[in-house]
Amino acid sequence: MKPPILAISCLTLAWVSAFGQAADVPSFEVASVKPASPSARSITCSGGPGTTDPGTWNCSDVPLVFLITHAYGFQPPEFSLRDNCCQARFDVAAKVPAGTTREQFQRMQQNLLAERLGFTFHHEQKEMPLFELTMGERGSKLKESAPDAALAQEDPWAPPKYSIGKDGYPVFAAGHSGVGQGLDGRYRWTGFNLSMPELVKTLSYYLGRPVVDATGLKGKYDIDLTWAYDLALVMESAGLRDQIPEVPNNGTPGPTLVRAVQDQLGLKLNSKRGPGDIVVVDHVDKVPIEN
Repeated sequence: MKPPILAISCLTLAWVSAFGQAADVPSFEVASVKPASPSARSITCSGGPGTTDPGTWNCSDVPLVFLITHAYGFQPPEFSLRDNCCQARFDVAAKVPAGTTREQFQRMQQNLLAERLGFTFHHEQKEMPLFELTMGERGSKLKESAPDAALAQEDPWAPPKYSIGKDGYPVFAAGHSGVGQGLDGRYRWTGFNLSMPELVKTLSYYLGRPVVDATGLKGKYDIDLTWAYDLALVMESAGLRDQIPEVPNNGTPGPTLVRAVQDQLGLKLNSKRGPGDIVVVDHVDKVPIEN
């Protein structure tokens, strides 16, 4: 069992509505949203800020759930990728204004969903398993980022590029970042200039539970974290404790992510239950408004 590809933050409906009504809300110069061909079978996206073609954005045969999670940054614990509301597939073509930032690009996508598909939602709170991230007993081992470090530009649509080392873990080229999967469930996360909200967002994605930051750390950090995929934890987080298969104990290829965070980052993930946000879709049209 492998985790889903899409990575995914919370924005309140009030925040979205405020921007949707503002006169200076960023928008695409030209945009087309059409139902995908029933015969299409290849999901692709390209272009936009951070790519070699920043002036255009094109997606083909993409599920609406993909467009929503990318536009709003929703996490798996709060918005299911299998939500029945949002499985229709679309083709999107848009012209992006020169100088658009990634943050503006994301708001353009949100505005497009609201205008063409009438997409609205709200948050509700639900009791669920989560992790509280705290300082470890011996303090943080996080490495503070150099303020003038030169980093490679990453294409947001392209999968991370890496090779597989002799130990079975992914190896990223100097200056490149991302999360990669190696042999037998071995993972490596190489990241630069990360804030704690960014760090807990990725941890939440791979743990399948919300992660609440209680470290008090405010800096920017570089990390190089390796761990082994923990099927039992993911199944338990999904409410499938009774369906966890019995696997022969032949030794794990590496530490679990919970253990790796403690040993390699000097932080501790404390399992508990508490209120977590879930996204409830209020409305979305099956057919987009004419372009």
